[in-house]
Amino acid sequence: MLRKDWAFEFTAPELARAAAAKLAHHDERLAFWQSKKQEVWATIRREGIEVDEKIALQWRSPKSSDYARGAQLMVRNDLQNDLDEVLDKLAHHTSFRDQYRGWQAALEANPAARLKLDIEDWQFFFEQH
Repeated sequence: MLRKDWAFEFTAPELARAAAAKLAHHDERLAFWQSKKQEVWATIRREGIEVDEKIALQWRSPKSSDYARGAQLMVRNDLQNDLDEVLDKLAHHTSFRDQYRGWQAALEANPAARLKLDIEDWQFFFEQH
């Protein structure tokens, strides 16, 4: 059999409920990751900044100026990775939240519609998180 060619029929209200469940999931994950973002930023502000001063600045010489190279500020690499992960998750869940919000609205606006879903469509609406 050609499973990829199978189609399954659902009513718009069934799909709207599925979209609402997915929307709720992504809203929950967004709240979680927004909280994590605040935690990561607080940690960065509290302990994540490292200052790298040129070694020559430790011994003054008449020919050196402390402003020529100055110092370099760096965020600890582990905290930068945490921040990158948080921002990636926020973008991911925001995108899916917006998609499911749109699908829910469209499906609720057409309660008499019957739609055929292939396996990818079914996964989009019904696959577990």
